[in-house]
Amino acid sequence: MVETEKAPTGARRRVPVHGFTDEQIIRLCQQGRQEGFAQLLHAYQDRIYRRAYSFLRDREDALDATQDVFLRVLNAVGNFRAGEPLWPWLRKITTNTCLNKIRATGSRPQTVPLDEALDNPHPPAGRDDPQRAAELAWDRRRLAEALAQLPPLQRMVVVLRHEEQLTYDEIANVTNLPLGTVKTHLFRARRRLRQLLHGEVGA
Repeated sequence: MVETEKAPTGARRRVPVHGFTDEQIIRLCQQGRQEGFAQLLHAYQDRIYRRAYSFLRDREDALDATQDVFLRVLNAVGNFRAGEPLWPWLRKITTNTCLNKIRATGSRPQTVPLDEALDNPHPPAGRDDPQRAAELAWDRRRLAEALAQLPPLQRMVVVLRHEEQLTYDEIANVTNLPLGTVKTHLFRARRRLRQLLHGEVGA
């Protein structure tokens, strides 16, 4: 995992957070100031890790990808245009970093459950309706396990479409895949998910 600045004793020292905007964070980073990098880590490290894990299905791979993303960000931050939204840029770097890892491993399928990567781990009806909360948790677990069985590129386009809510064109831009390929991956992924969720494994 990318570390924040450490004190001389070896204990981790966090720079206090004061509600920095993305534009302020980028400006500080472009000036080479330590507080800018600390704020960038504080604001986006967990989000980048969760997205990397949702793509890669492996904790160590996701940690490595998160570190690679921040290294790439630090090398490219001078080219980032101030005033632009930061997350789309980070998301694209994260996606490309994970794509490189997937291709390097021959796009092997993973079957690790992805409960840890869910952005909203608590069902919305949990407080007032325990039975409904249990049903929602079970449905989310089944979906997570089904997603984990998809080929990596299919899983990636599903996550970008349904969790990041990107359009087909935006997915094509982020992944550098042809639009037709994105649509094919998404169609096959949805079909496979329906089969898995309805027990039609042999279909």
